Amino acid sequence: MRVYTLLVACAAVVTVCVVSSYAADSRFVKIKKPFANVYEYLDPRSKIVQQAKKGDYFELVYEGTSWYQVRVADRVGWVERRAGNVVEDPGLTILSIPVGTFVLFILLLLGTFAGASLFIYRQKTAEL
Repeated sequence: MRVYTLLVACAAVVTVCVVSSYAADSRFVKIKKPFANVYEYLDPRSKIVQQAKKGDYFELVYEGTSWYQVRVADRVGWVERRAGNVVEDPGLTILSIPVGTFVLFILLLLGTFAGASLFIYRQKTAEL
């Protein structure tokens, strides 16, 4: 039972850390096209830093007339303006999964683990 409590506490801490990492005043670019290239420089012939897919979010650094400068991991890149929209809330995700779904999955996984552990424990104590 202690292991179950510890795992639930860890899941709660991770969720709080992820949720609190987003600043309230940050703006994001949500990709609306099926695929969009994030370029290293403000030039479509420059190196592609990442290929984004529909629904991906990037922190907005600068909003130009036809390009967005966005943060990609530990660097910045450029996305064409027609590839996405500026939004205020990224819809909080963990590994591209909504936070609520992720937390529910973790809780179900932990509950299953705890139930199986309890069942095995009772079986072993009944044999004695």
